[in-house]
This record gives sequence, structure tokens and C-alpha cells, in this order.
Amino acid sequence: MIDQVKTIVLLMFENRSFDHMLGHLSLENLLPVNGLKKPLQNFSNAFEGDRYSAYNFPKDVRLPFDLPHEYDEVAAQLAWSDAQQKFTMGGFVKAYAAFTGVGPNARTEPMGFFKSTQVPVTSFLARTFCTCDNWFCSLPTGTQPNRTFAFSGDTFKYKNLGLPTVPIDGDTNLFSWMNRNGVRWRVYHDGLSFFVLYPSLWPLVLSPNFRDYEYLASDVQNEAADSAPEVIIIEPSYQDAPHVGPDRPNDNHAPLAIGWGEDFLRRTYEALASNPARWASTVMVVYYDEHGGFYDHVAPPRIEYKLPDNSYRFQSLGPRIPAIVASPLVQSGSVCHTLLDHTSVLQLMAEKFTPGKPYSDTVAKRKAAGIGSVSAALTNPNPQPAPPPPSQPLAVQSVLGASIVNGPSGAVSESFEAAALEMIKQYPKEVNEKYPELIQWKTSVANARKT
Repeated sequence: MIDQVKTIVLLMFENRSFDHMLGHLSLENLLPVNGLKKPLQNFSNAFEGDRYSAYNFPKDVRLPFDLPHEYDEVAAQLAWSDAQQKFTMGGFVKAYAAFTGVGPNARTEPMGFFKSTQVPVTSFLARTFCTCDNWFCSLPTGTQPNRTFAFSGDTFKYKNLGLPTVPIDGDTNLFSWMNRNGVRWRVYHDGLSFFVLYPSLWPLVLSPNFRDYEYLASDVQNEAADSAPEVIIIEPSYQDAPHVGPDRPNDNHAPLAIGWGEDFLRRTYEALASNPARWASTVMVVYYDEHGGFYDHVAPPRIEYKLPDNSYRFQSLGPRIPAIVASPLVQSGSVCHTLLDHTSVLQLMAEKFTPGKPYSDTVAKRKAAGIGSVSAALTNPNPQPAPPPPSQPLAVQSVLGASIVNGPSGAVSESFEAAALEMIKQYPKEVNEKYPELIQWKTSVANARKT
């Protein structure tokens, strides 16, 4: 099957759990996944003598807070039990109450989930292609370490940093690996790229290999096969990043409503499927960096990872995340139960582009520990045409502009702003050509925050 793959597409969203986004598949008897089931009282957390069950959000809402999901808070959510020798997954409500400083209400946000009609595009792709219901984020911590791990197979920090000094391995980061192995690649970004947070990657971020998302459909339709990228990374517009003009966040990072993310997913699928010949050999992986503080009932496996400088040792994978393999090379409506994490993508890369040679030592160790490859989902040798996605309008609640006046809140948004300002300082000409809106943003920030 791997020989039939010509294009690998990676789209990583932000901060949602499997039960939260895809638990409805089992609840509504749509797919036999390990998700939610009736009675929902069996999927609950206890806090101060009360039980808080999973419940359906009444609509696609903009939440009042970003849910807690940093390193210490994830440990509280997983709730390890010495007596049971396992994670009980019973601390989501407790962590949320500690974070907000107020007692949870009957419909406390971490326990909410979406039904199929509220995530129509995500649910459509899950039911049409292959849902991975045993995919965990690589580490029980926040965004930066998990994304770094996803795109290099290692991380040098165990929690988020608030400055633009996020290190990424120079040999094993995906871009260096692809360049070294002669793999054609391109990044399509709908806003400021997340890779701006890695100063060592700024020359690449400012290169032609990073291209505006609006070119995706045209490039897929018109670019010659022998020059088209073999690996495509598609980035949404990040909630934590600077926003200017018509740019709207669509990465699904709470407290955002998810309507813009659903629309972005639909447009991406339509763009990739617009060239039937290319789509026939495309594997699109839709996944999330981490769970974002939302409840999931499946405990992560106890697979250890030690930072390269031996400064910290993780004892397990992180919480389970939503993951879909959308491709004509998967069985329609299938479920992949293979144990996966973000390095499963890197395993797929090595199987395709360096057969017989692992991506890195760390990825090889994860494979030896039982983590499989995304290729486990590729079981259909007879590609079928891409069916059209749902076309109904998506109502969206969105609030923009506050970050200009108030400034960033949280380590990742602080890091985005600091990285953008430093990149402008070091590469003024290149930034003006590649991200002209950042120059406008810098001026807007300076004017809005004058005292």
C-alpha cells in the first residue's frame, strides 16, 4: 500500500480531545469506536461530593475560558491512582475548578462534547474514511512540547515557554529530514505559521516553501506531478497568533467556537480532492496537538520518554486526541484501533521515503514500545472518488481584536508575539515581503498600547 502513496498531507488542529470531538460516533451508533455511550453517567468526574457527567454542548459556543492543559494540570486531569495502578481520568473538573477559582456548574465545560450535526465536516470525514480511536498526543503536557515532538520526534522542554526560544533538533526536525532525503515539501499557512516559534527555522519560514493557504487549491489543480510537493503541511490560523485584517482564527483552540475550523477543514478537503488524479494517491492526516483540557475517558499507555538532556522523564503518553486518515487508500467507514501517537506520522514518512531506515532513534524506540504507524490505516488497494462534504452554512461565534489592546495571555500567545517582533527585527526585508500584514500588526500594537 505504501507504494501507492504519492502525497502525504498533515493538518494539525489545536486542543480538543477524542470524546469531545468524535465520541458522538459511538453514542449515535455511527461507527464502532471507543467513544461515548449511554448512559452518559458512566462518563463522569467526581468533585467535592458531586458527579459531573459528559453532556452535549447545546450549540457551538465560544467558551468563557481557555481550559487548563499545561503540564501540572494535565497530571491532575489524568489522576493517577496508586491503589489501582492506573490513570483514572477523573481530574478534569477538579483541574478546571482550580484554574478558574470558582466551583463548576452542572454543565461544566471540560465535560462537554459535540454531536455529529455540530461538527458536520469532522463527522463526515470520520464516517467516510478512517477514524483512529487509539491515538494519543505524544506527551502529557502542553502545545509546544507536543508540536515539537510531532515535527521532530523529540522535545527539549517539558512545558510551554513564553519566549521565542523554543528549540527544535537541527537534524531530526521534519524539514531538515526531508531536505536531507530529497523529499519535496511545502507548508500552506492560513495565518502566521506556528514554526515562527522556532528561531532556527526562520530562514525556512521566510522561504518560498512556505506559501499562503489561498494558493492550495490552484496548486493542487495545476502543478505538474513531478514538481508538486510530496509532503504538504497545512496550518490553520492560530488563535494565539497575531491577527490582522480579514484573518480569522480557525485552529479550534478554545475558547474559540469551532465553526471556522469546520469551514477550514471543508475547504482543505475540497482543495485536495479537486484534482482526482492526485487525490487517488493522497493520504491526509487530520489530528490535534493535544487535548486542550477536555475530558476523555481512555487512559494513556505508560510509555516513558526522557528529554535529550536528561532533565526530565515523562511516564506516559498524553491524553487521547481526535485523528482521521482521509484518503481513498483507506476502507470507507473503517476504524483503526492500532496504538498511535504523533510519531506514527514520522514512521509513515520513513516507510515511504527511507524504507528500512527509521526516522530517528526516538521514533524507533516508540515503535519498539508498541506505537504503530499511520500506514496501519491504509487497507484499500482500490481507490474511490472523493464524495462531496456537507455544504450547509456554519454559524460562528468569534471575537477578534482584544489581543491587540490587552496583549497576549499565556505562554504560547506570549511566545507568538515575541517571536513575531524578533523576526521582524532580524529579517525586516524578508518579513515585509512574506508577511506584510505583520508590519501593520506591529504598528497597530504599538498604537493600541500607548499609555
